[in-house]
Amino acid sequence: MQGFTIFSALTGLASHWVLYRWAVALWPRVARARIPLALLVAVVVVLQAATRRMATASHDAAMSNVHTAIVFELMVVGFSAIPILLLRAATWVATRTRASALALPATPPTPAKPPSATPDVDDDAPSISAPRLSRRQIVEGVGGASFLAATGSMIGWGIVRGRHAFEIDEVVVKLAGLPRALDGYTIAQISDIHTGIYIGDRELAEGFARVAEARPDLLVVTGDMVDFDSNYAAKLARKIADARPRDGAVAILGNHDYYTGAHLVAAALRDAGVELLVNEGRIVRPGDGGGFALLGVDDVGARRYRSEGPNLDRALASVPADRARVLLSHQPPTIDRWAGRIGLQLSGHTHGGQINPGFRPADLLFRYVAGRYEVGATTLWVNRGFGTVGPPSRVMAPPEVTRVILVA
Repeated sequence: MQGFTIFSALTGLASHWVLYRWAVALWPRVARARIPLALLVAVVVVLQAATRRMATASHDAAMSNVHTAIVFELMVVGFSAIPILLLRAATWVATRTRASALALPATPPTPAKPPSATPDVDDDAPSISAPRLSRRQIVEGVGGASFLAATGSMIGWGIVRGRHAFEIDEVVVKLAGLPRALDGYTIAQISDIHTGIYIGDRELAEGFARVAEARPDLLVVTGDMVDFDSNYAAKLARKIADARPRDGAVAILGNHDYYTGAHLVAAALRDAGVELLVNEGRIVRPGDGGGFALLGVDDVGARRYRSEGPNLDRALASVPADRARVLLSHQPPTIDRWAGRIGLQLSGHTHGGQINPGFRPADLLFRYVAGRYEVGATTLWVNRGFGTVGPPSRVMAPPEVTRVILVA
């Protein structure tokens, strides 16, 4: 949580500095207000963290709206800063190149003109006409304004519509060793719900309506059930329990569950009758040809909170060795540790990038971002998630309920 706050503050200050330099290049008088502007930006950056804490503590809708407005401003500036910076660099290079190409040899100075009878003109008098913008200023001005408008529209759409556009994604997985009696067994996966100031009753109702449409035999939740407040865990746990699939609901912990107090999240789940797997497993439908093993491992970051961290060996020790294996692991890269030892891994964590402005920036940071991957003899499915982190916006990464169909 503290690292996220520091990172947000630094990126907010840096992106506003880029915007300020862009504005000064177009309108030099903006520089006169640099101190008030600097104070205003500092206040906005501080308020981002402060209003999040207040909204989380009070569960107040008005405070949540204030925080949303601040985050919206920071994200618009943040997403626009890089293209504006690149545009200014490109126009600077073009201007320097053109100036070099048009450079002429030095010419002798022009002789002074004799004094005329015209009256003296006060050089300090204000000019009647405003100075004209250069071609470079026009390009930078129009381009920067376009980036800001496009970014604002994109993130605004993601807040108003994108984060509510739940989809059911269906994936068929051939699972070696699955009994014929369980051919067509259906698992609904949800992940990264982040119940909190942005994911409330409306969003939960929308998402769980799609879970009901999936008609699963089993519901699994692959971590990050709450955002930054464990007080929301009980509400979500009741929603999960109320889904009532035939074989119940199973959950694992994610990094945000540890941020907020994993023991409190775990208690809320168990009180609601939701099974929690932490480096352990269970047999699903043992009466149907022996069933299959459902395994759950701890989150990668759990060790920082004096927990064990992911331990597949311990989970495997709790089930018969000859069963087909489905693993729940919050963070996708864990697949690289045990590819080939399980048939299917279900993960989340990445949100599918969450905000993808025509491309997916998360691909620069993560190997596994969304959808299906074949890693050795193991199938990995990465769920795009249910909620949001940071800006309450989703662009080209709609919230997802995965319908997994197991085939013998």
